[in-house]
Amino acid sequence: MMQYIFIGLLIFFPIFLIFTYIFKRKSINKNILENLDANLSGIDDYRPKIAVIPFENLNTNDDGQFLVDGIAEDLLTELSMVKEISVATRKTCFSLREKDITSESFKNEWGFDFIVTGSIRTSDDRLRISIELSDMTDDRVIWSNKFDRENNDIFEIQDEIVTKIITCIVGEIEISSLKRANRKPTESMTSYEYTLKGRALNQKYEKNANAEAIKMLDAAIEADKSNPLPYSWKACTIGQSMALGFKENDDQTMSEFMQALSKANELNDNDWNALRIIAEAHLTLHDFEQAMVYANKAYNANPNHPFVLWIYGRVLLRYGNLENGIKILEKLYEIEPIPMSDINTDRMNKELFLAYYLNNNFEKCDEVFNKINEHGFREWLVYADIKTKQKIDYLKDNWFISGQQKFRDLNMKKEISLFHLNNKDISTNLENLSNNI
Repeated sequence: MMQYIFIGLLIFFPIFLIFTYIFKRKSINKNILENLDANLSGIDDYRPKIAVIPFENLNTNDDGQFLVDGIAEDLLTELSMVKEISVATRKTCFSLREKDITSESFKNEWGFDFIVTGSIRTSDDRLRISIELSDMTDDRVIWSNKFDRENNDIFEIQDEIVTKIITCIVGEIEISSLKRANRKPTESMTSYEYTLKGRALNQKYEKNANAEAIKMLDAAIEADKSNPLPYSWKACTIGQSMALGFKENDDQTMSEFMQALSKANELNDNDWNALRIIAEAHLTLHDFEQAMVYANKAYNANPNHPFVLWIYGRVLLRYGNLENGIKILEKLYEIEPIPMSDINTDRMNKELFLAYYLNNNFEKCDEVFNKINEHGFREWLVYADIKTKQKIDYLKDNWFISGQQKFRDLNMKKEISLFHLNNKDISTNLENLSNNI
């Protein structure tokens, strides 16, 4: 009897654990996806728009510029986590550095309801921050303060600033994103500073800067191995290096990428940066439900960040929620038509082109196709399918002939799989069309 019991435990206990894990994961996923409709119902709601203008560096040298910019960017990120407001992107805010812009321009040309300005001076282990929140409607300062604290108090200062700004703009509300229990990244100022340096280098999108960013982030990890931020930014930086061809997409690079990403998620499972990267990974693997789970979690953590909106909109399309996916991508196109590493709007227009195609809006497809500077295989094949469905002869059109020559030797089935479509009928139809033409 004891032998049977022992053998039974060996056989059935692992099975029990597997079923428990699957049941628990499905339960968690269901809870996460239940608030999807609530999130999407508020997409069209008007929310006050705020911009954080890069702070003035009052240090006598430029050595502290990365810290000044990093604190301003962190404040911008903190504000972007609040769903009740709309926040201008980092690219927009930092493009306004040292420009003489009137409050009328901020309101009418940029659409800002409020702006945050300030200055920072660092001295030894102390930090001096002066900050103002201005209402652009009547060009008046509605809140200002000065902070003179130790460097280690920077996260408490950020919390205080964000709380006061939100209170001034939308009143006394409970903002769950400001609960710092799992978000204070580190007690080590050294780790924080190295993270800021690595993040700033990451955003240059250059090969040498990318390599240097990884060194800085490794130094941040070495200074505090419990700090989740350098892990998530390291994963982001390695992903960037593979996407832009700075590093080979080999087993070693992928292992480093997964290790950093897993550690970031382990240390903080609400890190928007890690969550949106995990969503990208599941999208690539065609696991669309898990992609939606992580994209929705990333959106809950940071509903204003362009990186999050980019994955959120694309996953919504594959998840079958076409109209809201299009709304998200159109919103992103409005606030940031040219992503950081791009030189034109092609990436955004290409995704909008696919979105309109999936939604059978061929009129919009025509409009967007003509805006794309360099058509890829996906746009060429999809446009051919559109013209086929419209029974329009396109075989002698320049766009078709040039694409036919350019894409002749591609592995069509493999390329179509890279469209990451969650509709076998569409994929099969495109495969058949590609073989015919």
